[in-house]
Amino acid sequence: MTTRSTDVYVSKEGMKEFAVCGGCQAFYHDKRWYPAGDESVSAGSGALRHEVTCPACQRMRDNNPAGVVTFSGDYLVAHENAILNAIRNVEEKSRAKNPLSRIMGIGQEGNGLIVRTTDERLAEKLGKEIYRAHSGDLTFQWSKQESFVRVNWHR
Repeated sequence: MTTRSTDVYVSKEGMKEFAVCGGCQAFYHDKRWYPAGDESVSAGSGALRHEVTCPACQRMRDNNPAGVVTFSGDYLVAHENAILNAIRNVEEKSRAKNPLSRIMGIGQEGNGLIVRTTDERLAEKLGKEIYRAHSGDLTFQWSKQESFVRVNWHR
């Protein structure tokens, strides 16, 4: 049997059906997480659901990001509001599809922005979206053993 994920926050034995995260209210059903309030899932869950902590809330509680994106350069300083809006838009779209895909925090470090994410694919998407819209230099450093990515964008 092969392991599907090396992420320590994803249960290898699976979970019971109709679980709900006590933190963000996301639902787990049929081996997938759904956003809180998704009527197609929550309607059938009824009394069978039990409360758990989803992998994203666990990462946030542990302060252990799956991705760190660094945005830097003089261009960033001049266009910071546009870039921050794009970052939030990417997260919103990603989270609508996958409620475990979240920004843990956005901080400033010198002339740069540091974005920490609960999902390595979100970190990758953030870097690619800013690169697509604003060009610059984009690099990725993957650590597959730890389900972690470091993304650097500079312009």
